[in-house]
Formats: sequence, C-alpha cells, structure tokens
Amino acid sequence: MNLQIEDFLDHVDQWKFKVHKKLKGLTLAQRKAFWDKIHTEARKRGLPVLEAKPKRPTKRSRRIG
Repeated sequence: MNLQIEDFLDHVDQWKFKVHKKLKGLTLAQRKAFWDKIHTEARKRGLPVLEAKPKRPTKRSRRIG
C-alpha cells in the first residue's frame, strides 16, 4: 500500500514540475487564460472546480506619530 502512495506522490511531483515549467515563461494574462482553459476542460469532464473567492480589502490603520 505504501508503494502505491509513493508512486502516486511521485506522479503528482512530476506533474507539478511540468506545470511550473510551463507557467514560468508566461505573462499574467497568459497564465489566467491557461487556468481558465484547464477549468473549462475539468467542468466538461464533470470534475469539481473551486472558484476563487474575492479578496477582502485591507483595513486601513492609523499612524501614530
């Protein structure tokens, strides 16, 4: 059983490095297009896709001085 888990984790690592290498040279707009494409393909296959939550604005702090 441990061998199967290790094989799976090795496969995940290979995929992670492959994706990182592909995204390394892309601009921000190209990365967004890449992930949008991946998400649409995943939805077509019926896989769950988590949507990013909008970020809350930061609270302003007063400077004491």
